[in-house]
This record gives sequence, C-alpha cells and structure tokens, in this order.
Amino acid sequence: MLKKEFEARTNLSMTVEEFNGVNALYMACGDGIDKDKFCKLYVTMDGRLELLHRIEREHQRVKDALFDKEMLHQEAMEIISDAADAVLEIGKDLLDGQTVEHTDREVFAARQLEKKAWWLVGKKEVIKRKAKMGMSFSEEEIDYINDNLK
Repeated sequence: MLKKEFEARTNLSMTVEEFNGVNALYMACGDGIDKDKFCKLYVTMDGRLELLHRIEREHQRVKDALFDKEMLHQEAMEIISDAADAVLEIGKDLLDGQTVEHTDREVFAARQLEKKAWWLVGKKEVIKRKAKMGMSFSEEEIDYINDNLK
C-alpha cells in the first residue's frame, strides 16, 4: 500500500518512517486482509488489537508451514541416505564373493554405482560408508583421503 492510499483511507497524516511501520504491520497480516479492511481496523484501538491477533495467527501459520517443510526435508535426506547405502551394497555385492578376477565390466559397473552414491551424499560420506562396510577404495578415493587427512 502506498502512503497516500493509507492517508486517504484513514484521514491520518504521518511521516514516511511512521508509515513504514504501518506498512510493515499491513504486510505482516498476510494475504487475508485487503487495504480497506486494514485501514478501517487500524484507526481504532480494538481494530489494532485485531490486527495484532491476525499477525499472530499468520506467524503461527508460517511457522507451522516451515516445520512441515523441515520434516519433509529430513525425510528426503533419510531416503537419499538409504539410497546411497543401497547403491554401495549393490556395488559391494557385485565385487564380493568371487575368487576369480573381476571383469572390466564388473569393476566399471561397481565404480559407476559408487559415483551415483557420491552424487547422492558426497564423496566424503561415501568414503566413510565404504570404510564401515570394509570395502576397498579406488585411487581417486585414496587421493581424496590423502588430500583431506592432513
């Protein structure tokens, strides 16, 4: 809302600084109030209390929405972590349990799976998980370890 719109609706005159405070109050009320209703409420003490209650409700609504998004983000991160573990397990199973040399194709497939895990959780996290699983490291991973364990 513009200062001149507010002044015309309320018959109040104020400085730019005062209006900036009023406009911040208007914006904090959320989308559920139009300019005319806001101005009507603003001119009375009871109306100002109602505006404060609206702001409180809007704050709680935004807070609840943020909490819901944080929960969804946390769930998504858990799914990504589980997917990275599964990808590493598949790669490990591909190379484990055989006494003969692995074919180039098997090694390539296992490395591609590891790169997918890197994409999911990052190289550092993959290296930590591979260490816990007792898996061997590629030369690239060994270089990463050497470069970052100083």
